[in-house]
Amino acid sequence: MRHRKTTRAALCALAAVGLLTPSATAQAAPAAARKASTAPGITWERCAGTDESDTVRCGAISLPLDWSRPGSPERTEVRVARLPAADPGRRVGTLFFNPGGPGDGEVGYLLDGRARQQYFPAALRERFDIVAVDPRGTGTNPPLHCRMPIDPAVSRFPADRAAAADLVRSNRRLGTACARAGGPLVEHLDTGTIARDMDAVRASLGERRISFLGISYGSMVAQSYAELFPGRVRAMVVDGVVDRALPWQRMAVLDAAAVEDGVGRFAQWSAGHPESALHGQDVSAFLPTLLRRADAGEIKDGERPARAEEIAQAVNSGLQMPAFYPMLATALRRTAETGSLAPLGPLTPAQNPEYPAYRSIVCQDVPVPAGAEAALPELARRVREAAPTLRGYSEFWDIASGCAGWPGQSCWTPHGWRVPADFPPVLLLSGAHDVATPPAFAESVRRALPGSRLLRWEGDGHTAWANSPATVDAAVGYLADLAVPPTAS
Repeated sequence: MRHRKTTRAALCALAAVGLLTPSATAQAAPAAARKASTAPGITWERCAGTDESDTVRCGAISLPLDWSRPGSPERTEVRVARLPAADPGRRVGTLFFNPGGPGDGEVGYLLDGRARQQYFPAALRERFDIVAVDPRGTGTNPPLHCRMPIDPAVSRFPADRAAAADLVRSNRRLGTACARAGGPLVEHLDTGTIARDMDAVRASLGERRISFLGISYGSMVAQSYAELFPGRVRAMVVDGVVDRALPWQRMAVLDAAAVEDGVGRFAQWSAGHPESALHGQDVSAFLPTLLRRADAGEIKDGERPARAEEIAQAVNSGLQMPAFYPMLATALRRTAETGSLAPLGPLTPAQNPEYPAYRSIVCQDVPVPAGAEAALPELARRVREAAPTLRGYSEFWDIASGCAGWPGQSCWTPHGWRVPADFPPVLLLSGAHDVATPPAFAESVRRALPGSRLLRWEGDGHTAWANSPATVDAAVGYLADLAVPPTAS
């Protein structure tokens, strides 16, 4: 463990000054290689579960476990897929993407025909080879093999230093158990590593430059890739922007305010839609009442009293897409009627199979320093003040409270995008009522990133790709033709 911690510290130091490059085996291959059935390092085969008419192909690439020691015999295998451009005569190039999470794979988006059509509009499928690289520990890659049940006895909103110390100890136990079960891979899941994996695939394909689509957490991967390999980017779209220059405390407060706004929007929707199971009720009063019932032990998860913050977690998840609103309203009403958390259970982290990967990855990229427990009680008060209806819960509170005490070293020191002056313009997409990546994130990135353009969209939910087809069409036009949407500022 001491050796691995030392090499990880070296990796962080090198990443900070941009000195790391892929190993010799990941350098660019001749352009003709992309026409071959087997590119260096990747043998493409028909994907399992697809029919003969499907043109998507799957493969795997062996990469260094630790990019700070590329010559080490320790390796890891990363699964990839490629969908060739449907109109080769109009082919622009190769598009890499990250759909968010973290914990969500990429290959599945190409294997599922329906998801492929929904996620990649025809203009992308016609004009780009689309390449999916499953981030380590996700998707079709070997899973992390760790279970991290949330301890219901430990509050994520500590009221004092003693409660904060309990939370930190609980986080450390979970992280240590995951590291033991997952082995050395767990220490190499940060966005810099994921970006280097992607560039190794790019080099294996013989592509000099790529286009990149980063959504939500994918915006963090996009920034890492842009900083490490600025000369290899043709065009970049970032949807659901995370401002990685902000300290974790500020992220949590801003996101809490965004969630409070989202709750208000959900209440307005319910009031205006008779099909809502909560139609005719004051949702802004209903939710605090339900949380108080949980405080009183009236809401159960099996035999166990459910915590109010578990209900808040579920509501926050349901606010990600307006398409979820009817299901969220129905689940809330059933929970209120039955006194059972079960209807909301699928929206809680405890029942999310991707949550171990989520926590293991994100805690390497949102640094919550040692001693953070001293700040948690006051921060809990501030987020509750910003979002009283759900008592301060947001995705970034989940990160801030969940990463405090997490074992291992974060590679990231908060900073804005560090790219050269001639870096291609980055198109940023931001929703006015995004509950996970608030508009304030995109605004500050726009101001700090020279040449970037911001395309704002009205409406509810997290990311344009999930909620605003018109914005997606404009972004696709930019990727394909480098035409900046006229409404972008």
